[in-house]
Amino acid sequence: MNKIWTIALNTYKEAVRNKIFYIIAVFALVLLAFSLILATLALGEDDRIIKHVGLSAINIFGLLMAAFVGVNLVYEELEKRTVYTIIASGASRSQFLLGKFLGLFMTVAANVLIMGLLLSALVIFWPQSNLSALLIMAIYMFLFEMMMVCAIAILFSSFSTPVLSAVLTFMCWMIGHMSEDLLEWARRLAEQGSAGLAKFLTVIYYFLPNLEIYNLKNQVVYHEDIGSIFYHVMVYPVYAIIYSAILLIIAILSFSRRDFK
Repeated sequence: MNKIWTIALNTYKEAVRNKIFYIIAVFALVLLAFSLILATLALGEDDRIIKHVGLSAINIFGLLMAAFVGVNLVYEELEKRTVYTIIASGASRSQFLLGKFLGLFMTVAANVLIMGLLLSALVIFWPQSNLSALLIMAIYMFLFEMMMVCAIAILFSSFSTPVLSAVLTFMCWMIGHMSEDLLEWARRLAEQGSAGLAKFLTVIYYFLPNLEIYNLKNQVVYHEDIGSIFYHVMVYPVYAIIYSAILLIIAILSFSRRDFK
């Protein structure tokens, strides 16, 4: 565990020093500031615009950081051949990969939390807005969505190039947010008599990550009911942890067979 933690801390420090981290952070802050400009132009919609743009910024820039930083973690170690030093020091390939994942998630989580704090402060001090428990819940749920995205990025980086890994990560993120539509499509096909295709789509639905359950943006903006609190506090986070663990096991199996030469 000490070796995993050491690799994670080094990964976090390297990611923080990476220019991409600062570029994404600056763009995120600019986007949050842009929400203030929009809020002043939209009379009576200040609260909705600030929260909508703020939560969108947290989600999008968290995704960008997980994708662009995550897909390069393993590749850079292989290119610089520093992976040989790490393995020679006694760390196994599984510890190396788990450390990279933990370091990446720490980086993304720090980004999400910092932006979440800025958005919360903005909402508190804005006259026509107010901080709600639902907004805090939305930021909390983003953390677990990013956990799954980090695991996806690490999985693809364990056997592919950075460009292809980034493309596949973005595709999985998009499909993950459309999985509910896939299930609805399967239901309609079943009603139309295409039972075979409906079952196939249903199987795909259960294999793909359902990321939309972590998106509470509309509920925050339009004050909609989120349903069971227990599911959002316990069930969905446990689902993210289990799904991420499965992806990491697959990544470890793939990385263990990879030839470093």
